[in-house]
Amino acid sequence: MNIAICDDDKKICSQIENILLDYSNKNCIKVEIDVFFSGESLLSYLAQGNSYDLVYLDIEMGVTNGVEVGFQIRKVMKDYATEIVYISGKDGYDRQLFDVQPLHFIPKPIQASTVIDDLKLAMERAKKINESFQYQKLHDFYKIPVNDIIYFESQNREIKIVTTSCEDVFYGKLEDIELKVAGYQFLRIHRSFLINYNHVAILRYSEVVMSNDVTLPIGRTKRQEFRNLQINEI
Repeated sequence: MNIAICDDDKKICSQIENILLDYSNKNCIKVEIDVFFSGESLLSYLAQGNSYDLVYLDIEMGVTNGVEVGFQIRKVMKDYATEIVYISGKDGYDRQLFDVQPLHFIPKPIQASTVIDDLKLAMERAKKINESFQYQKLHDFYKIPVNDIIYFESQNREIKIVTTSCEDVFYGKLEDIELKVAGYQFLRIHRSFLINYNHVAILRYSEVVMSNDVTLPIGRTKRQEFRNLQINEI
């Protein structure tokens, strides 16, 4: 796991780093940890083409706070794979953090068990991200990384699959696809659309904008259910 810790409090950075190193050494887990003391320095490093599996990110920093850093990672860099765990001594950030889709929120003072729980969750999600979805066309089988799938669309007896790099069409039923990807954070928002939650860029009451800038409708019967799910995720 490649991990970044970003906090303008050096003591907090050292505390989290020591917690992670102690756990990784005791459990034979390989981690690479970089520490940043400002949002600007982290964003500058990411802009050079570097990336992380997991970022522990303080909200209350100087010029560029954690909310802005998260926004840059998701909306500007289009990075929806990096897991973000926010750290804060204050409450009341729920709506601001929603669009960033954080993995978790850690309150201060920091508890070692919470830091480790988030590491475990990020590792478990990474395993699922690396798995593939398989479909068939005639006698050929195709495999697509689950994390690369943006959404499925039902078109009569065919399924349109839209990924970060291409689109394809194969015969199938959306109900069957939904069963295949159960457990990978796919959500049925409409009778014709099954979306990857990790690729949701903007949520509105009646529609979502995906990471490829495509806007999809949320069915009337799904709106409240989908809204409740988002609130629970926060």
